[in-house]
Amino acid sequence: MPIEIVFETHSTTEDNEAGRATGWLPGRLSARGREQAAELGRRRAADGLAAVFSFA
Repeated sequence: MPIEIVFETHSTTEDNEAGRATGWLPGRLSARGREQAAELGRRRAADGLAAVFSFA
């Protein structure tokens, strides 16, 4: 049985917009980032994913 792996990058953070690189530090999504995250949810809602992993 084939396995499909889907990779999505994180949404835009306040630090991204300010031009700061935060690396592994926790960041807060900007207004644009929240819109991107919501759009990602809508886009992937019907994909039938069996599991989702998030690394923070």
